[in-house]
Amino acid sequence: MIQYIRVAEPTPASIKLQKNQLKQAEAEGFAQTSVYDLLTVRTRFCDDLLIHLWQHFGLDQNPLFSLIAVGGYGREEMFPLSDLDFLILTDTPPDAEAEDKIRQFVQFLWDCGFDVGHSVRTLAQCEEEGMRDISIATNLLESRYLCGDIKSFGKLTALLQSERFWSLNDFFNAKIQEKAERYQRYNNTGYNLEPDIKYSPGGLRDLHLLYWLALRHTGAKNLDAILQTGFIYPEEYRLLQESQEFLFKVRFALHLILRRYDNRLLFDRQLKVSELLGYQGEGNQAVEKMMKAFFQALQSISSLANILTKHYREHFLTVTDVDSIVRLDENFSLVNNEIYLTQGDCFLHQPDSILDLFFHLTAQPTAEIHSATLRKLHLVLKNFQGYLCDIPSAREKFLRLLSQPNAVRRAFVPMHQYGVLSIYLPQWKGIEGLMQFDLFHSYTVDEHTLRVMLKLESFLQPESLPAHPICAAIFPQLSDRTLVYLAALFHDIAKGRGGDHAELGAQDIRRFAEIHGFDYSQAETMAWLVEKHLLMSVTAQRRDIHDPNVVMTFAAEVRDQVRLDFLTCLTVADICATNETLWNSWKRSLLATLYQYTELQFRQGMNHLLDNHKKIAEHREQALNLLQREYPLLDKKDILRLWKRCPDDYFLRNTPKQIAWHTQLLSESDDDVLVKISNRFSLGGTEVFIYCKDQANLFNKVVSAIGAKQFSIHDAQIITSSDGYVFDSFIVTELNGELAKFERRRSLEEGLTQALRSDKLPELNLSKNRQLQHFQVKTDVRFLNTEKTDQTEMELFALDKAGLLAEVGRIFSGLELNLLNAKITTIGEKAEDFFILTNKNGTALDEAERASLKQNLLDYL
Repeated sequence: MIQYIRVAEPTPASIKLQKNQLKQAEAEGFAQTSVYDLLTVRTRFCDDLLIHLWQHFGLDQNPLFSLIAVGGYGREEMFPLSDLDFLILTDTPPDAEAEDKIRQFVQFLWDCGFDVGHSVRTLAQCEEEGMRDISIATNLLESRYLCGDIKSFGKLTALLQSERFWSLNDFFNAKIQEKAERYQRYNNTGYNLEPDIKYSPGGLRDLHLLYWLALRHTGAKNLDAILQTGFIYPEEYRLLQESQEFLFKVRFALHLILRRYDNRLLFDRQLKVSELLGYQGEGNQAVEKMMKAFFQALQSISSLANILTKHYREHFLTVTDVDSIVRLDENFSLVNNEIYLTQGDCFLHQPDSILDLFFHLTAQPTAEIHSATLRKLHLVLKNFQGYLCDIPSAREKFLRLLSQPNAVRRAFVPMHQYGVLSIYLPQWKGIEGLMQFDLFHSYTVDEHTLRVMLKLESFLQPESLPAHPICAAIFPQLSDRTLVYLAALFHDIAKGRGGDHAELGAQDIRRFAEIHGFDYSQAETMAWLVEKHLLMSVTAQRRDIHDPNVVMTFAAEVRDQVRLDFLTCLTVADICATNETLWNSWKRSLLATLYQYTELQFRQGMNHLLDNHKKIAEHREQALNLLQREYPLLDKKDILRLWKRCPDDYFLRNTPKQIAWHTQLLSESDDDVLVKISNRFSLGGTEVFIYCKDQANLFNKVVSAIGAKQFSIHDAQIITSSDGYVFDSFIVTELNGELAKFERRRSLEEGLTQALRSDKLPELNLSKNRQLQHFQVKTDVRFLNTEKTDQTEMELFALDKAGLLAEVGRIFSGLELNLLNAKITTIGEKAEDFFILTNKNGTALDEAERASLKQNLLDYL
């Protein structure tokens, strides 16, 4: 392997050459070399270089200077892009000459391309700053002597080990607080699809936490030393060692392909890293295999770090008398609010008692599981044969959990965390750590599933009412919430197997229902929920829900109010658990409208379509009342004269507040082009209201102008008056889903007005999205309900690239098509858009026109 070679007169160029040779050797030998050997060689290279330069710049001539590696460098974890962290320890503050030498030394390292983290401190300064900042204290704890005054290093070591320098209790609490804050930054899960190898929950920082606690307590600096202290079992050591080695290998590979320091496994890096690690397969299979192993390593580290930090606190920091002992059953007792095993081998000889543990956790709302109990559970689970669901008594106990208060948070989440779900459900192993290689989901399949269940459970809390008024009202009243929880558990359980995951999941839950004693009706309800768990979302977001035929079709599929309530709760939970920004009040309004229309359909009966005339009359009356109350100077005759120009659809598809707002704007304006934008009147988005004479390329101009201002379009409503004026509404948000602020609204108004008065289209910002470059979406054009003669419904599926809608609008204009309505849906990297069109004669497109439109779209996309 490459070693650092001293030259008489080192230069940045000569050092860079050696660095590049080292990295090239690492890349060439990566597959067949132990990652620990790679780290050792790189660390020794850096040690030899620093000691040589220390002497070259004359710093060795000061007998009271010490050069000390700290942090990751002190731990000898030097990856290709790791910072070079060191401390120059001095007896007294350096004089001007010494400062100049230090400056030259550090500058030379920067010139060589190293990221340097250095400090110059006296022993007193080390104590003062270390006591002030836990990060500095931790950095110092990992000190490793390189050269210089060994006595000064000895004094530093003595200081760091003294009780006055961060007591064990204070040190533990500070590091646990750091961990809590770090976990919160990652939504308390390591199962993010673009994880951070170092900082994600279960990442290397969790391992470092164990090192730091052991180091502060016993001086042990690595896993081998910690094992020798007896703090961890041999089985725990092997699992931690295996997980650490894998994460080290992934991080080293990542650093080999990057130019700048980063520890995030972004989508565009995952394929390259998987190739370096030797994973193979079609399409994304190599990445999925690597990431599954990666997430399993995070899970192992996270659960063991949790168990061992609890063990440390309970055995070394908390000395309390036994205040109370409550016998819970023959195997468990509650001692000082912690659940202990009273029969040490019950998990082995009575496997169903594992589920009793989590039942007690739900029955004791403030209790915790003692670390000794968790450690025995962990050991049993690692060697468990078969599945708990094959045991009749375990099946009863599993279902009993679902009727407990906070069953998901108190039982199912920790059951997943510690691996119990994997030994209960045979299908669970298939989705553990399973990637979803898209930009729509933020989490692995198993993590997403638990979050759906947690969201359902949250509907029982009054706090959920403002964000989820329908679910918060109906979920507590459901006849059997267990059915919805289980549907959530199974809704994605067949992902990764090939085929339709919803259909396969429905088959799985039928088998589950059969062995768990559910009757036929319950089994079919759960199977239907799993198979149709996307139905309501697709209907609300990609269909014209104001069309009575759409409502009738949806209601016929749902069949009754009970299944509507079940599906609504599951749909909302599924959307909310997909990523942190997906749910917004616009989606809430769409789902609420579909829910309310379907309720009306059930009440009216399924023999006739909903009659919208009553809703239209209500909207007109309410809008008129609003106008007369808020704008008393407006003449009722003028209002009605304006409304006479508008088709019935206008009053159906706008709320009374929107109608009143539009009317007030038009009454006060004489402009032939009126563009107004507000957050006040639409539901869940920023409404763009456009009034002007109908013109060629109108949709194209509007979407181009909106795209040029970097907004997302969620809905387009195209309504033309009897005299050829448009009353169009677009619902937009910022790209992150937020409502537009005042300055942004005014800027968009100006851009749209300019575009509508011009013959030219706005220039689009077609900058490439880093993430989109690594995804492929097959373009698909589908025509729905082709028997209709008055209009044509079309779905478009394509990669959501910049300028997509503008180009679609250009194609519509080129073919002289009229756009009546549009639903614009972005699912991660995928655009799933719905359009209602007519030809230039105002009728549905015939077969030849549909074929021409499809070909034009496919040719472009």
